[in-house]
Amino acid sequence: MFTIKIDKTFLQIIKLFYQVGIWQSSKESRFRETGRKLFYAFFGALFPIFLATNAFLCTDRNESIFSANGAIIVSVLYVKLLYLLFKKQEILGFFNDQSVVHSIENREIYEKTSKTIRKFMSFVRPYCLAFFITAFLLVLIELPIFSARKGLPAFISLSWNDSEIIYWLAYFYVTFSIFMCISINLFTPFIWYIMLNYSIEYELLGHKCRRLGAGKKTVETRVKKQKDFGLTQRSMFAESLIVLIKAHRSLAGTIERFRSCFSTLFMGQITTSGIGICVSVYNLAFASKESIVQREMNLVLLLYGIFDILFVMYLANDITLASDRLSYCLFESNWTEQTESCKKYVLIMGEVLKQPQRLMILIYPMNLETFMTHVQHFEKFSVKKAIERKLLIKLVAFVWGFQKYATLGKTQRP
Repeated sequence: MFTIKIDKTFLQIIKLFYQVGIWQSSKESRFRETGRKLFYAFFGALFPIFLATNAFLCTDRNESIFSANGAIIVSVLYVKLLYLLFKKQEILGFFNDQSVVHSIENREIYEKTSKTIRKFMSFVRPYCLAFFITAFLLVLIELPIFSARKGLPAFISLSWNDSEIIYWLAYFYVTFSIFMCISINLFTPFIWYIMLNYSIEYELLGHKCRRLGAGKKTVETRVKKQKDFGLTQRSMFAESLIVLIKAHRSLAGTIERFRSCFSTLFMGQITTSGIGICVSVYNLAFASKESIVQREMNLVLLLYGIFDILFVMYLANDITLASDRLSYCLFESNWTEQTESCKKYVLIMGEVLKQPQRLMILIYPMNLETFMTHVQHFEKFSVKKAIERKLLIKLVAFVWGFQKYATLGKTQRP
């Protein structure tokens, strides 16, 4: 029996959550634990409020839209913070579930599964590291000794402020908030890892379905040699099928509880990511070309908004596809040589497996089709506005050129 345990990267992230105080150990008093939760909940809510207020006070439209886009993205991170604060037991319960910590008998399947998880972790580690490096650079570049613009970290403008005290208070507050947001965003790979393992568990169930009825000769030999061995090949097939039915029902129930627990977060991600993508595209079309750094930040926010929802939709789609293959795997087993009652069980189970596991948010299934439809609707609006803007500029340029030509013609007439 081979066991795939939780990767050390996630254990280090859990340790970080305890060190920064987002999670508390069981040894701490109830009063202190509640106090920390309320502090982080209140402090985390101030950052999106600050960005939204700054968007309202900024005189430059580009800076205002940039701050508004930041407020939208940070609001999703605040929802993730609330989950970390108040859903700790549920998160750890899903993370340590048997659907995530796999026990595999076949060595070939074990190596294949391990390879899949290693590929996933080879992406997660640079992803987490890149965020911390980016946060450090965003704070460092905007230090007064390196920049004469006197802006805040992450290129947030504070053009409406003239007070030196308010500037430094805002600078230290934004710096601390950025590092806190980076720490909160480490929760995102948790969700990805859990969803990845659900699809892997369905693939493992599919492999077990194919193996039903295998090893007939071995069992018949044991029956002949052992008189007291009461289980025949057919009875073992029926028992194995019952075990698989229970495992499938347990996994489906776990995924449904997972969906129910994180439905608010997924809905927030879908909504705000779409709005963020729309604002970023709109900003890239309208932003001044002189502000190169702001355009780069808009591009970064656009990519973050796309990938934040894309990975969730991709992994949810993978769960659906993996569960949809179970019916095919079941009929690849040695079911035709079983008793009539076993055949009936297989046919009934095959009908049940024809309905794949779907993660639904309200009336929308979480899959790549929904993602593409959702993004296209927002991008159509942004592209339409950008085209209207460009056509308006060309029209104004044409009118201005025509008037200039007419004026020049009048001055040159005899």
